[in-house]
Amino acid sequence: MDNKITVKSNLYDIPAIFSYPKVGKNFPTVILCHGTGSSKNEVGNLFVRLAEFLRERGIASIRFDFAGCGESRAKKQDLTFYGEVDDLEKIYAYIRNNEKVDPCRIAILGFSQGARVMAEFLGKYPEKINAAISWSGACHNGEGVFAGWFQEYYEEAVKNGYTKIPMPWRDDLILSKQWFDDIRNSSPMESLSKYNGAILAVSGTEDALVPYTHAKEIVGICKGKVCESKIIEDADHTFNVLEKDQSIADRVVKDTADWITINI
Repeated sequence: MDNKITVKSNLYDIPAIFSYPKVGKNFPTVILCHGTGSSKNEVGNLFVRLAEFLRERGIASIRFDFAGCGESRAKKQDLTFYGEVDDLEKIYAYIRNNEKVDPCRIAILGFSQGARVMAEFLGKYPEKINAAISWSGACHNGEGVFAGWFQEYYEEAVKNGYTKIPMPWRDDLILSKQWFDDIRNSSPMESLSKYNGAILAVSGTEDALVPYTHAKEIVGICKGKVCESKIIEDADHTFNVLEKDQSIADRVVKDTADWITINI
């Protein structure tokens, strides 16, 4: 079942969908964090597809919109990195108190910058999460893969309070100066070094945004007994989900659901 819910935050409401099997209770649950300027269903409905695979395995999930994304009524300029971390904390608190959820079996999956948000959360609460999954995660300390945006758009963000970044496949991305400052001042890899639960990092060899070698850096800094990276040949940043051939995207979703089932 898919239930549309609203989780209260300090400045705005967080739209979310709680997905769970029709029968049973005390479900292990996965929190899904979307990437920069995306939405709770993610590109090509990847999060919707993953939720379906998880339900078939008796696992619930919750996907949600960060500020100004998807169905969020917050302004796009309200999106900040540490604001996203706070949103994740609110979602986690909701799940912990949900009667359908097993509070001792919670996992988090972050896609692209969503993995960076996940990393910051894991650094603050390293004992709270059983399993973590990075899809094309951008978890470098400081500017990292966003260095080009800093060079081209930061001055405009300083001048106007925000900047517009053209995107070839969607509307312009609007990012605030605070978003840039938060990214520059954050150290997600240091946060990940505090985490000792299971972790899986998935990346594609044709990812033009985040080098696929970063997946090995992500798992290499964690301290848990299960630290696995999975490099997908010929896969781009979104696992080719926008291509006619869905075989790679389907494989990533299925393999991720299988891994979560074992490790959550």
